[in-house]
Amino acid sequence: MDQNVVARIVFELVTVLAVGFVSGAICKRIGVSMLAGYLLGGVVLGSVILGPLYEKTHEMEHLAEAGVLLLLFSIGIEFSLADLLRMARPFLVGGTMQMMLVAVPTAIFAAILKLPWQSAVLLGAAAAFSSTVLVFKALEEWGQTASPHGRRGIGILLFQDGALVPLMLLVPFLSGEVPSNLVTALAALAFKTLAVLAAVPVARVVVQRWVAPFLSRQRSVELVVLFSVIVVTAGTLVAVFLGLPVILGAFAAGLTLNGNRLTKQIDAVILPFRETFAAVFFVSLGTFIRFDTILDAPLTTVGTLVGVLLLKTSA
Repeated sequence: MDQNVVARIVFELVTVLAVGFVSGAICKRIGVSMLAGYLLGGVVLGSVILGPLYEKTHEMEHLAEAGVLLLLFSIGIEFSLADLLRMARPFLVGGTMQMMLVAVPTAIFAAILKLPWQSAVLLGAAAAFSSTVLVFKALEEWGQTASPHGRRGIGILLFQDGALVPLMLLVPFLSGEVPSNLVTALAALAFKTLAVLAAVPVARVVVQRWVAPFLSRQRSVELVVLFSVIVVTAGTLVAVFLGLPVILGAFAAGLTLNGNRLTKQIDAVILPFRETFAAVFFVSLGTFIRFDTILDAPLTTVGTLVGVLLLKTSA
């Protein structure tokens, strides 16, 4: 890799981490969510401090995505298969109803504004999705991830993540193209998803009966860390290979390591990496927000934000 590229990546990484540290420390001091601090720190970094000199590289994006994967991995490690079975209703019924109650009104409103029906449908579908990472981070800060409403909310978010791929397969319809293999693609997607779900209990048994006792006898934190990284990496690679969302692969990897004698230790040793990469992700996310864009149409921006919040809260 070119030396200048390396220097730029290191400079951006150090800058993002420093902004995350300062904004997080300020938020802790005044009692405000660190998540808000990371995002606002990213806004200041992208719009005020570095401005047009700030260049988001693909390498930085990969670092940010690592934070997302580790966060979804930690969500999975906090869930058991019994928890997932109890979440079947909020996952299927709640997820479907929530998306429909957001997508349909949004599409109707867009049609009223004289947008083409294809654009209205696409806009409605986009509005129905929420950020699993943002919501989980907020629930985690409030200590609500284990609460009944927190679990139901996470179930709905996971349903949305799973619904992304089939909706993407339907997008060509909006451009007038009807894929000849659509039914086959949807059937293959359903089969792959079921295969992953069926593989998780088997992998859990293997880890619980053989791997966890072996690692416990070694008394090595390093081996626990290496094994955890291998599992989360393998989960994401399987998801990529099968054409599923990578965050679902990370979540499945967390489920695999739940319910054994090393679960709490794994969660503890992964936590520092997760929080570091999460800070990179949220600060980087904040750099996408531009004050000048908001100031160009402040009423439209604020009105859209309030409308989306009211609609999603009602749903």
